[in-house]
Amino acid sequence: MTKILLCSSNSILVKSLYGLLRDEGHDVETVEHPALAVKKVMFGSYDLIIIDSEPFGLSTEDAVQIIKTVEPGLPIVYVGGSLKDVPSMNVDAPVDLEEFKRAIHSISV
Repeated sequence: MTKILLCSSNSILVKSLYGLLRDEGHDVETVEHPALAVKKVMFGSYDLIIIDSEPFGLSTEDAVQIIKTVEPGLPIVYVGGSLKDVPSMNVDAPVDLEEFKRAIHSISV
């Protein structure tokens, strides 16, 4: 089982990915804001971060930079865009759930 932190304020995306990930046997925790994701990573332990590109408050780019500083080896899946300066797996929106499931499986294996 992989412990995953899912960060998105898009309720439709959260419902879709949360259900898919739980069905695959992963332990999923959700937060709405990138600042909360940073806080969770600093005080918790995760195997994977999934972060949406459309936040409010702290930008996702800044949040990912901070997370990578705290946990440099932590895999990050960036939904709905691409990050140029930080190593991450980028997934286009709308998310193809079967493709997403294969990508998560390849990371968690």
